[in-house]
Amino acid sequence: MNLHELLTELLAEPLDQVDERTRSAFDRMAGRFERDIVIFGSGYLGKLVLSGLRTAGIEPLAFCDNNSAMWGKQVDGVTVLSPAAAAEQYRDRAVFVVAIYNSAARQAQLRELGCTRVASYPVLFWKHWRSMPKEERLELPRRILERADELAAGYDLLSDERSRTEFLAQIRWRCLLDYACLPQPDPARDMYYPADLFRLLPDEAFVDCGAFDGDSIRGYLEHAGGNFGRIYALEADAGNVSALNRYRASLPADMAERIEVLPYAVAKQDGVARFCAEGYEGSKVVDAGATVEVQCRTLDGLLAGSGASLIKMDIEGAELDALAGAREIMARCRPVMAICVYHKCDHLWVIPQLLKQGNPDYRIFLRRYAEDCWETVYYAVPAERLVARTADPLS
Repeated sequence: MNLHELLTELLAEPLDQVDERTRSAFDRMAGRFERDIVIFGSGYLGKLVLSGLRTAGIEPLAFCDNNSAMWGKQVDGVTVLSPAAAAEQYRDRAVFVVAIYNSAARQAQLRELGCTRVASYPVLFWKHWRSMPKEERLELPRRILERADELAAGYDLLSDERSRTEFLAQIRWRCLLDYACLPQPDPARDMYYPADLFRLLPDEAFVDCGAFDGDSIRGYLEHAGGNFGRIYALEADAGNVSALNRYRASLPADMAERIEVLPYAVAKQDGVARFCAEGYEGSKVVDAGATVEVQCRTLDGLLAGSGASLIKMDIEGAELDALAGAREIMARCRPVMAICVYHKCDHLWVIPQLLKQGNPDYRIFLRRYAEDCWETVYYAVPAERLVARTADPLS
C-alpha cells in the first residue's frame, strides 16, 4: 500500500461517520461502565488521565499499579491498589484504562486477571479529548483527514521502504487505532544511535537538546564506547539541570571536562520563553500554565564558533522552532539529525520538510522505539555518514 491508496481508503468513510466512530469507541468497549473507571498506572500518564476525567466530571474508582511501594497509598486523592486487588474488586463493574505508554503487556495482565473491559489510553482520549488540553501528542481522526493533502510533502521525502511503511502505519493507527498495522518497534536502547543508519565518530560533537538528567548522554557514551570529541547538553528545567550536573560530575574528569551543560531552551530566536518546569522529562515551553521564564537560544547562535556532527532533539513539541533556528548549522556542518516526531501529530509530515530545507542532501529515515506512536524519531543523514546500502537506490 502507498500513501494514495491509504488515503483513498480512509477518506471513503464520511467525516460524520468518522466523528461518530471516534466518539463512541470507548463507550462500545466500556458498555454501561463508561463512568466506572480504574486507571492502571499512577505515574505521569495516569495523573494526566485522572485530571482529564475529573474535568469531565468523572471520579475514577481507583488506581492500580505493579509498583508494590505504591499499594495502599493515595495519588491526588485516589487509592492505589495492586492489579490483583483491583481485579478482585472491580473486574465485573468497571472498565480498566491502561495509562502506560507501552501498554500491551499490561492489557494482557488485566485480561489474565479476568478483567474483560480493558481500554488503551488513546481510546479514552478519543472520548474525552475536550477535557485533556495538555495532550497534544494524539489527534482526532477528522483533523488528520482534513489535512490529507499535506501528507505527501513529508512522505515523498522518505529514503527507505521501512520509513514509508512506518509513516503509513502511523497515519492508519491514528485514524483507526488499528494496532495490527504497526510494525514491531526497534529496541529502545538504539534510540538516537541506530547502527543500521550511521556510525558514531570517535571525535563526535554531540548536541543533546532536551538533555533531561543525562539519560541520552548515558546511552550515547555506551554506544560510542566512551569516545567523543565534545558534548553540548541543553536543558532548560532547573531541576533537571541540577541532576544533569550531578551526572556530569560523576564521570571521569577527562570526560566531564568535554561536556558543557547549557541551561537554555532551544528556539528559533534568542529571547525568553514561558516554561512549565516540572523536574521531569516532560518539561517544556508553553503558551499558558507556565511556572517560570527561561532563556532561549538558537543552535545557529550557540554553535557559531564551533560545530556539530550529531544533533538530537527531544524537546516536547518545540522541535519545529528549534529546527528553524538550526538551518545554518545544518547547512554548514552537515550533522546527523535525530529529531523526535511524536509530540504533535503533524510533525510526522512537517519535520521531513524542515530537515530537507536545512540541507537538501539529507536522506530521511523514520524509526520507532516503543508501542503505538511513542518514541518515534526522524533521522536526517548526509550521504557521507550513511551506512552502505541504507537507502533505497532511487531515493
